[in-house]
Amino acid sequence: MPANATSATDRLTTTQDNDFPSSFQTDGRRERGNRNKAAVVAALLDLYAQGEIQPPAARIAEIAKVSERSVFRYFDDMDDLSAFAVELQWSRVKDLYEDLISDGNFSERLAAIVEQRLHLYDKVESVYQVAVLAARKNAVVASALKKRRSILRHQTMKQFAQELDNHPDSANARRILDFTLSLENIDYLKSAMGLSSTKRSETLHAAVSILFHLQH
Repeated sequence: MPANATSATDRLTTTQDNDFPSSFQTDGRRERGNRNKAAVVAALLDLYAQGEIQPPAARIAEIAKVSERSVFRYFDDMDDLSAFAVELQWSRVKDLYEDLISDGNFSERLAAIVEQRLHLYDKVESVYQVAVLAARKNAVVASALKKRRSILRHQTMKQFAQELDNHPDSANARRILDFTLSLENIDYLKSAMGLSSTKRSETLHAAVSILFHLQH
C-alpha cells in the first residue's frame, strides 16, 4: 500500500460526512455504491467471525450480494479491504481500550485489568488474528496493531505502577507483565492451550500475582 495512503477510518469518514453538495449526496448511484461498500466490509467481518481468516473475493461478494468485480471497485486489492475492515472493527471497540478501573488495592486492580483484557479479546479475536497476519505485509495494519499494543502496554504499566516501582528487577518485571496481559498471550492460552474463559482468567490472575509475590 502506498506510504501516503489514507487510513480506513479517514476513508470511512469521507464516505459518510455531509460536506458534499446536496446533489452529490442524493445521487442514487453513489448511495448504492456506499451501501454496497458497507455490505462488502460487513461480509468480510462476518467471515472473520466465522473463522475464515483469508476468504477469497468471490466468497465475500457472495455474502455481500454484489459482483466480485464490485469488491475491487471499492478497494484496491484484498490487502486494502482487509486493512479497512480491521480498522473499522477496532474503531467500534475503542471504548473497551479505555474502559479500565485503575483504583483500589492490588487484587481489585488485577481483577479489573484481567476482565478488561478478556472482554476485549472476545470482541476482537477474529480481527486480531487477521491483523497479526496482515501486519507482515500491510503498513497500515502494522501501524494500527503497534498503536493498540502501545495503548494496552501503557495501561498495564500504569495499573501496576506501585508494584513495578517496588520490584527488585523492575525492567524484567515490566516485560513479563506486558506479555502476560497482552492479547497475544490471551490468544495463546485459548488457541494453543485450549483454556476456557474461566481458566484463562485464573491463569492471568496467578501469573501476575506470582510476578509480584502476592496472593490475589
